[in-house]
Amino acid sequence: MEIFGTPDPAADDAEGIGRLLETTLYLSREEMLKLAEFLNYCAEDCTKHELWDHEHFCDFLARPDDQYPDVIVYLNR
Repeated sequence: MEIFGTPDPAADDAEGIGRLLETTLYLSREEMLKLAEFLNYCAEDCTKHELWDHEHFCDFLARPDDQYPDVIVYLNR
């Protein structure tokens, strides 16, 4: 999996991350299915746990962050 993005020059980058205008995920079919499974897991888990905040795709896959690009899903409250 590879992740590409186009930064939004108008976005505030105070926390070390920036909003993207566009994101491209370069995925195999198997990676698409795993990412869909991860997003579904996050949606179900945040429904079950009131204090749910975020989840890392690498943790879900049980792979270290330095071996695979990470996708972090935060709940927008």
